[in-house]
Amino acid sequence: MFVMRIKSFIAGMNNFTGIFLFLISACFISGCSNAEVETEYPETRILGHRGSGLTSEEFQENTFSSVINAFERLNGAEVDIQCSKDGTIWLFHDADLPGNKLLCVPGATDKEIEELANKMDNYTITRLEEIFEYMFHMEEIPIISLDVKGHFPNGCFDTDNAPNPYFDLMAESLSNLLSKYPIQNNVLVETDYVYFLDIIKNKEPQLDIYLLGYRDFRERIEKAINKGYQGISYNFKDEHLTREEIELARQNGLKVQLWTINTEEDMEVALSWKPAFIQTGNVKLGEESLNKINKKKNNTH
Repeated sequence: MFVMRIKSFIAGMNNFTGIFLFLISACFISGCSNAEVETEYPETRILGHRGSGLTSEEFQENTFSSVINAFERLNGAEVDIQCSKDGTIWLFHDADLPGNKLLCVPGATDKEIEELANKMDNYTITRLEEIFEYMFHMEEIPIISLDVKGHFPNGCFDTDNAPNPYFDLMAESLSNLLSKYPIQNNVLVETDYVYFLDIIKNKEPQLDIYLLGYRDFRERIEKAINKGYQGISYNFKDEHLTREEIELARQNGLKVQLWTINTEEDMEVALSWKPAFIQTGNVKLGEESLNKINKKKNNTH
C-alpha cells in the first residue's frame, strides 16, 4: 500500500511538472505581461498609377517613357495590360483603341495595333516585354503591378467580360515573358478576374497575386484568404474603408494596395493606414512623400 501511494505521488508530480512546463512555454511565446506589443509594419512603397499617371502633361499613360519615369522617381509602377490575337501583351487601359471604336486590343493583331499607332500623331503603344527587358537589366529592380483588364462592353467579345480562352492566352504569354526575364519577385498581378489569377498563380507561384476590389473590403479579405492569394488591390475612395479593415487584412497575412491617391490630404491618410503599396497618379506627390518617409527614417537612426 505504501509503495502504491509513493507511485501515485510521483505520477501526480510528473503531471504537475508537465502542466507547469506548458504554462512556462506558453508564457514565453505569447508573453505574460499585460503590456501591448507594438506591431511592426512593412515600409509602404509608392507606385506610379498607369506609369506616371492619367493626367500627366509630360507623359502619355501606360507607355515606356511614362513607366521609366515612375521607376526613376518612385518605388515602381502600376500598368494596365491586355493581350492581342497574336498573344502579345500590350500596355493599354481602355476597351477600344483610339481612332477606331470598332477595334480593341484582344480583337486586333500586332500589325493592326502598330499600324493604328503609326497613323496617329504623338501617340505610342508599348509592349510589356519592353518594360520587362528594361527592368531585367536594371541594377536595382523596381516593382511593377500588372492590372489585367477583362471588361470589354464595346463588342470586342460576345459578352462584356472576356472569355476564359483569352485569359488562358494571356497567362501563357506572361509566363513565357517571365521565363525570358526572371523578375518574378518584383512583379505583382492584380485583377478581379479570379479565373486568370488562379491560372497564373499555378504557372508562376513566385508572383504575388492581388484580388482587386471596389467595395466590400471584408468580402475581398475572405475571398483572398480562401483562394490563397497574397493580397488585395483596393479602391481608396470606398467611403466604408477604414484603417481597422486594413489592419484586419494584415492580421490575416494579406498585403494591401490602395489606389488612386492624388492629393496631399489623401496621401497623408493612406500612409497612416500603412498599406504595403500606394498607387498615385501624381508622381511629384509620390516623390515628395517618399522623401519625407526617408528623412523621417534617417532621423530615427
